[in-house]
Amino acid sequence: MTQQNKIPMPQANTDLAFQQSLTDPFTSSQYVDPSFMNKFKDISFIEKDGQTFAKVEKDLWAILQIFNRDWRLGNIDKKEEAVFIRYNIDLCADILNLLGDDFKQPALICFERALCVNETSQSKGGFMRRMLNTFIHKTSNTTDDRTKKSGIFARGFKK
Repeated sequence: MTQQNKIPMPQANTDLAFQQSLTDPFTSSQYVDPSFMNKFKDISFIEKDGQTFAKVEKDLWAILQIFNRDWRLGNIDKKEEAVFIRYNIDLCADILNLLGDDFKQPALICFERALCVNETSQSKGGFMRRMLNTFIHKTSNTTDDRTKKSGIFARGFKK
């Protein structure tokens, strides 16, 4: 088995390099531990000329390579586009997992349909142009149990 590749430290010398480091995929990358990835491979051993070779019969992990950085940059609406994209990605993965190589073309068609919706969503209202150079800090106000007093002798904090 191969060694796990070390994740390179981001070289954020430019805005573009920094943005890429934020959106790089991990699941489908070479940086995932091979012992984990190998759990999703069907491997057979072939003996030839006195030597034993490992042959990958089916690589289920490779299907996850469809999830790349572009999927996370979509500006999809949660009602229609998200449902459509999820359905087609699930169908693509199911076809590849269950029906095998004879059904590559239908799987590719499902994948293309999901990708088409996601790619075009990135252009809605100049979404990508506006968002790439923007950092958003989100805060939310929540009440903590420590802010409430519950009795005369309760220790706690008041708002």
